[in-house]
Amino acid sequence: MTAGAVRADPDPTAMGREVWAGADVSSNVWLVYSGVTFAPWSGIHDDGLRFRTAGGYGEYEYDGSIDVGGIVSPAHFQAQTYFADVLIGYLKRLGALTAKAFVGASIISHDISPLDPETVAIGEEVGVKGVIELWLNIGENAWGSLDLSWSSAHDTRTARARLGYRVWPKLSLGLEAGLNVDSQGACRMNALAGSTCQSLPGDPIAETDLLDYARGGAFARYEWGVSEASLSAGVLGDSFSSSGDIELAPYVTVNWLTQF
Repeated sequence: MTAGAVRADPDPTAMGREVWAGADVSSNVWLVYSGVTFAPWSGIHDDGLRFRTAGGYGEYEYDGSIDVGGIVSPAHFQAQTYFADVLIGYLKRLGALTAKAFVGASIISHDISPLDPETVAIGEEVGVKGVIELWLNIGENAWGSLDLSWSSAHDTRTARARLGYRVWPKLSLGLEAGLNVDSQGACRMNALAGSTCQSLPGDPIAETDLLDYARGGAFARYEWGVSEASLSAGVLGDSFSSSGDIELAPYVTVNWLTQF
């Protein structure tokens, strides 16, 4: 999760620091997260170097099966997950477009109980992370944003796109879409393509349904001074299920950001 790209109309009182926090909830998963971005030699909206740290914690659950002595039994798995990022980047304003790029280190953990032998994304991994955030002003009242990230830790990839319109000077309404994929989702996609992948050594194709999902919904975003808050709601579903079925579930996301 990221802080998003940039406010469309920079507040001149904002200095070089930005703090945000948020929560994401669905039927079988919840996640809370926060972070800070620091511009050491410029305002938070000006061109220049950026440092960012972020982290989050959540829990999720899913159904699967366990093979014990050749006997396959249904099982319910519960998991805890956390992540932390330390990144360095740069902001560049190009007319109506504002672009940010970051690179650094990321740690991501999935602690699953009981142990699921068909799971690829399990345990703690440290890797390289890259982030791109784009904001485009479209005329006087409309705007679009695109946030992309990739980490080699569990091969985790996220994307979120938003298209908003200011119905009032401080209130935007719009649509959003997102995708979250890690090594587990990649494994299932390879399986659907006829390839194989393994979780634990000697184990078969991993086909459990974890945190890989596509989502679509609507949002409201309100700005005041150097702060903003947004509320999103919609549906998400596992797009890479081995059965080919997509099970939809509602989601709600709340975000808050301030600059000082």
